[in-house]
Amino acid sequence: MIIPVIIYIIFLIIYLIFASFAIFSAKRFGFVGDATKYVTIIFILFGLTLIIISGVYILGANWNQDLDLTIFS
Repeated sequence: MIIPVIIYIIFLIIYLIFASFAIFSAKRFGFVGDATKYVTIIFILFGLTLIIISGVYILGANWNQDLDLTIFS
C-alpha cells in the first residue's frame, strides 16, 4: 500500500508546484477588471475537490488483493 501513496504524494507535490506558478502568473499578469479572481478561485476549488476525492479513494482502496491479468494472455 505504501508505493501508491508515495506516488500520490509525489504527484501532489508536482501539482502544487505547477498550480502555485499558475496562480502566481494569473495574479501577476491578469487584468484588473477581468474575471481573473473568479477563475483563480474556481481553479483552486476544482483542484482541492479532485485532491480530496482521489485521496479518499486511494486511502480506502484494498491494495492487498491480487491483480488478475489473465484477460491479456
